[in-house]
Amino acid sequence: MGVALALLVGPSTSMAQAPLPVGEAHGVRVVREKGAIVVVFTRRAAKLYRRIAGRLVDVDCTDQQPGQPVPPRAHAFLVPHHPGEITEESSGGVRMRAPRHRRRLVTGDLTRGMDYCRVWLAPRIVRRDGARQRIQRRLIVSVPLKISGWPSYAQLIDQFPSGARAGLASLAGPADTPPAGTIGYYSDRLDHVAVATLSRSNRRLFIELEADALHTNVAGYIFNER
Repeated sequence: MGVALALLVGPSTSMAQAPLPVGEAHGVRVVREKGAIVVVFTRRAAKLYRRIAGRLVDVDCTDQQPGQPVPPRAHAFLVPHHPGEITEESSGGVRMRAPRHRRRLVTGDLTRGMDYCRVWLAPRIVRRDGARQRIQRRLIVSVPLKISGWPSYAQLIDQFPSGARAGLASLAGPADTPPAGTIGYYSDRLDHVAVATLSRSNRRLFIELEADALHTNVAGYIFNER
């Protein structure tokens, strides 16, 4: 159970307390180059990028949680790697055409203090059955730039070498049991986190923290370990 305890008090605690300067989700990474936001689709996200290659996209980097209303685009960039002429202005966000081959969105956005960056396939007009139809914009990926609570499973395993990830499992809920031989991790990304494993006698061992309340059946191990 020592490894499970390390998961809870090691990288999880530091991540829960300190904001991440760079975020990543589903292989999509948000970085800054010369102070401006750049969205990088890694090889892992190549399939995701094919959905937007050569098409107009909206990049919204805001201090709002996903699901809240998003401000209009600040600029429409018609050239992938050079902002070019500004064709519209408003309160935030960027609309640009994604390069066909290079999986990078260079936004030119210098805004600081953002919590999330989201990439959307921009709304478009299509012709179906002889009529023009407007297709609403579609969310491609949402990348958290800061962690205000416990990290998600995906964010947690990114802190471990690839060879160590095989022993970790994602739990759908805090009371779930992981497969034998693994350590399960659950987080609501706020103030509820749990780790669990199975003992050699098939007993579920767990440590669960919800706000300030600690629940565990291995208290003796935690407090008596030398």
